[in-house]
Amino acid sequence: MHELLLHGTVPSTRHNQVLSILAGIAAMQPQPYHERRHIYKPTRPIVRPSMQVGGSQAVQSKQANPMQTVQGAIQGDLFYLHLVEDLVAESEGKGDVEIKGEGGEVGGVEMMDSGDGADGHQTISTTPSTTTTNRKPPTWTLQFRDIPEAGTRRPVTTRLIADIPITGGNAQAFMSALEYTYVPSFSPRIRPGNLLKKKNSHTSTHHLKGHRLTHNSTSILLFQPLIPNSPAPISSTKNTTPNSTPAPIPTTTTSSAPNTKPHPLTPNAYILQLSILITDGTKPALMERGVKELIALKELLKGVVEVDLVERGALDTRVR
Repeated sequence: MHELLLHGTVPSTRHNQVLSILAGIAAMQPQPYHERRHIYKPTRPIVRPSMQVGGSQAVQSKQANPMQTVQGAIQGDLFYLHLVEDLVAESEGKGDVEIKGEGGEVGGVEMMDSGDGADGHQTISTTPSTTTTNRKPPTWTLQFRDIPEAGTRRPVTTRLIADIPITGGNAQAFMSALEYTYVPSFSPRIRPGNLLKKKNSHTSTHHLKGHRLTHNSTSILLFQPLIPNSPAPISSTKNTTPNSTPAPIPTTTTSSAPNTKPHPLTPNAYILQLSILITDGTKPALMERGVKELIALKELLKGVVEVDLVERGALDTRVR
């Protein structure tokens, strides 16, 4: 699966205004978006595959399994992987959205999985949200993001991705079986608009929090990166023996762990991301259609917020 991307930055002072404009364009209420992300790195050395040349080059399978995509990609360069926890699905009274300020409205929605997930979006049901005292178990997804393609001459960022839902069992044991271990801390790279350009290190566990909308086939995210005040109490598998069971990842939400309550890494700015998922990147017609739709939305947003390509190295997920 391929992802087409455009990024922009929105000052915090214009957040409510831009969110209201996006809601008008998408003709829907913004849906809450909140993910907690844990970064993992491989524990094995890099093994370079034998190079294929000319007509013998391998062609991506149209029906490639997401797990096969990940395993195939990590045979050469090694990549960081994200273990992502959906906090919206777990939170009480899920789906409550409140927009304050200009054009603000209050509404509740219920978010449901679309089933096959082929278009990368969610089905929205405009039914009032209900509050429950029983918290749902964590919903984990393993995310692989390749380095963006070079020399495509497309006016959008293009990269190979794979999302693998972890439907049961111990998520950290699964990562350990893949020979990946949790990264305690990291120094952020330069991200869209230099938002995450920092000299100091942070715990690799971080949050992305904001709102999600859908316009035609385009997923719109307006969010801030958040970091906890203290490192998350996640156990590393560094000293885990092959026959032992790694400690499970804590499922405590930020509301019940005030000492790790996240705060904005860049309180003065938000990231705007426009993305389209292409199920078969080997078909030029599908890729061209996705590019045209992204560019059309970019033109529609002119005068509101500027979105564009980002530096390819800023989205590099390879292990150095």
